[in-house]
Amino acid sequence: MAESRFEDGIFLMHTDRFEEAVEFFKSFVDADPSDVEAWYKLAVAYLGAGRLDDGRASAERAVEIKPNDPELLDLLGGILALKNDDEGAIEYFDRAIEAKPDHVRGWISKVMTLRNLDRIDEAKDTYREGVSQAPSLRDPEEWNDLAGAIYDRGDLQATIDFLDFLLTLEPEEPSYKFNKLGPLSKMKRYDAVADLAEELVETMPDFVPGWMVRGIALLALERYEEAIEAFDRVILLDPTKSEAREMKLRTLEYQEELERRGGSGVPGK
Repeated sequence: MAESRFEDGIFLMHTDRFEEAVEFFKSFVDADPSDVEAWYKLAVAYLGAGRLDDGRASAERAVEIKPNDPELLDLLGGILALKNDDEGAIEYFDRAIEAKPDHVRGWISKVMTLRNLDRIDEAKDTYREGVSQAPSLRDPEEWNDLAGAIYDRGDLQATIDFLDFLLTLEPEEPSYKFNKLGPLSKMKRYDAVADLAEELVETMPDFVPGWMVRGIALLALERYEEAIEAFDRVILLDPTKSEAREMKLRTLEYQEELERRGGSGVPGK
C-alpha cells in the first residue's frame, strides 16, 4: 500500500519516530477523510506508537471505506489480537480470507491465533485448508521469520515449541529443523543438537552447516572421534572452511593431551 506521497511518513516509521508519523498521516486524513490508504498508514503509525485504541479506530475507518480489502481486514484482526480479543480477530481473518481465498497473510494470522489459543488441531486444519487455497502458504520463509522474532525476544523454549509446531505441519521441511539447532545449542542441549544435525545430514549429505553444527555438538559431548569425522566431512565438502580445519586441529591436539595425562574434558573449556 506504500505510495510515493507517503514516503516521508514511512521513513519516520522506519526510524522509530512514530508520533511524528502519526501527525504526518493525520494531515492526509484530515484533508481527505475518504483516503483509505492514509487511514491504513495512520493505523500502522499508531501501532508503532503503542496506541492500540487509536490504531483500531483508524483501521475500522479504513474498513468502513473499503470493507472487502483483505489487507485492511487482516490489519484490524491483528490489532484485535494485540488487544487479546482473539475471537474477534479470527472473525476479521476469516473475512480477509473470504474476500481473497489465496490471501496468505490472512491464513497465517488465523493459524497463529488458533495456535496461541492452544486450539492446535484447528490450527493444523486451518493450515491444510489454507494450503489448498494458497499454495504459497507452504513457503517456509515467513514462518521462519516468525520463529526468528520469537528467538530474538530471547524465549528459547518458545522458539523450539513453535518450530516443533511447524514441523507437525511440514515434517520434512529442513529449514525448520535447522533453525531448531540455534536455541537448542543456546540451552546446551547438545545431545538433541547432535541428533537433529545427524538427521539433517542423512537427508542432505552435502549440507555443510549441518555437519559443522554436528561436529561442534559432538565435541561438547566429548565424542571426539565422531566430531573429527564431522569436521573432515566439512573440509571435504568445502576445502575453504578454515573453521572446520581449526576445530579438527584443536580436537586432535586435545586428544593427544588427554592421552598424555589420562583425563577428559572439552577443548577450550
